[in-house]
Amino acid sequence: PDTIITDQGTHFKNELLQAISHLVGCKQIFSTPYHPQTNGQTERWNSTFVTQIAKYCNTDLNNWDTFLPSIVYAYNNGIHSSTGLSPYQLAFGRRPRHPFNPHATTFVFNKPHDYWTQVMQYRNTALKQAKQHIIHQQELSKTRFDKNRSHPNFVLGDLV
Repeated sequence: PDTIITDQGTHFKNELLQAISHLVGCKQIFSTPYHPQTNGQTERWNSTFVTQIAKYCNTDLNNWDTFLPSIVYAYNNGIHSSTGLSPYQLAFGRRPRHPFNPHATTFVFNKPHDYWTQVMQYRNTALKQAKQHIIHQQELSKTRFDKNRSHPNFVLGDLV
């Protein structure tokens, strides 16, 4: 990535990570202290992840790492309501291969260079589709919000 945004924690804000960021040519940005909304995408993922991992952990909470690969796999391959696609499809431009159907693919190509062209076409189509789906979901959210919203009438001289 070009940029990584993290919170102000010492596990992120240290010389080692600064050196690694510099080495790989990545800019490190820190969120505003005590304002998790700055990094809302990560906070949303953490919320989803913690909820899912809590369902499987034992009472001592010491076996969470056992379930980590399965939960991440499910998240990355599940269709998200906001985009209509899975994160895997958006990242790699194709549907993932599943353990129960390892040979299924939607790609048919005659020459090796056709594969990359087809992947990029699928990915671009998927990104456009996801953008349209996000806009549609935002419009639905706004409609639901506006349904219960009051429209106060203010007159000159009213105290607000």
